[in-house]
Amino acid sequence: MKFNYVAYDDDLGVVNGRLEAGDPGQARAEVALLGYRPLRVTPVRRLPVPRELFPSLFNVGTGELVRFSRQMATMLSSGHTLMNSLEILRSQTRNSVMRGTLDDVCRTLDEGSDISAALARHPEVFNPLYISVVEAGEFTGRLAPALDQIADILEKANEAKQRAIRTIMYPAAIVGLSMVTLGVLITVALPPLIESFELMGTGLPVATKVAISIFGGITNNYLSIFIGMIAAAVIFLGLQRLPQFRYGMDAMFARLPLVGPIVLAAELSRFSNTVGMLLNSEVALTKGLQLGISGCKNQLVRRALLDAEESLITGHGMAVALKRHPILPPMFVQMVAIGEDSNSMGKAMSESATNYEKELERRLNTLMSILEPASTIFVGGIVAFIAFSMFVPIYSGLQTFE
Repeated sequence: MKFNYVAYDDDLGVVNGRLEAGDPGQARAEVALLGYRPLRVTPVRRLPVPRELFPSLFNVGTGELVRFSRQMATMLSSGHTLMNSLEILRSQTRNSVMRGTLDDVCRTLDEGSDISAALARHPEVFNPLYISVVEAGEFTGRLAPALDQIADILEKANEAKQRAIRTIMYPAAIVGLSMVTLGVLITVALPPLIESFELMGTGLPVATKVAISIFGGITNNYLSIFIGMIAAAVIFLGLQRLPQFRYGMDAMFARLPLVGPIVLAAELSRFSNTVGMLLNSEVALTKGLQLGISGCKNQLVRRALLDAEESLITGHGMAVALKRHPILPPMFVQMVAIGEDSNSMGKAMSESATNYEKELERRLNTLMSILEPASTIFVGGIVAFIAFSMFVPIYSGLQTFE
């Protein structure tokens, strides 16, 4: 944050300037370090820039970060210096946020800082996992392999995310389009038919009466329904902030018949991949566990892994604590026990990650094979009901003219 200051100097008198600091107190301390007596320190007032108003539009995507890591690893392996590699990549990138980030990284390196510290100045681009891997590679002199490893884990995480999106995209599209069709049938086609049948005095079947009741309930209470949906969403988002509610929801999802195995496979795959990669990069086990657990989104799994971390710190081992949590698959607990007994936790976690990545893909394919026909049957049933409720009265009305 930038501050304007007015200060006094015995030789120069009143001086004005601008500096960067975290808060007004730190700004006053910085002015004093310059040899001045601060008189007034005020933050610089300015309009927010678009990047601050819409941060999601100015992020560095996973693809850009993977490309940067791969190219850096290649250039370092081929003999380029670190600064030369960064300058070349800075001049080639088309992403303005990445270019600005690399500008600052180069300036920080010129001032004598390490590459890990320079990247850590930009947490919106480089997460703690990325920084830890780079720091380990820097410490061991294997920066290029470390960058290749972090690119691998970023690619795997992005592929898993895209695969999950593709799995639900087709059923969601079918249900969405069918809801639009259903809305058109109820609001456009059904009301004129109802008026015609009432004029003819034709009795309506039960299916048509049910459709009319649904239509009437929606049209007469649409404002209340809309407000209720907004209120329910607000209440749900508020409850999501409560740890007990989040834990209960995560525990429910982890135990659902079809969804639970997918949730567990995704969490354990991500955790094992992160920890295995960090340990193979010579990061300490405690640090690797901390970063691996920080990536867990399901609170039930997270609690089990935190218990294992605490057990490890107190000298009792991870597997002993993991056995106390029945939500974790026995195979995962056994892999951890093997890694501890053979002192090869990195290898055990890498193998576990491979197994659960395959398990996740298999589970997603199974869910997809169920969702596609189920969504088609569900939508077809609704459309068939509406069509039946419309065409039966038409047929009955035609019979009255015979």
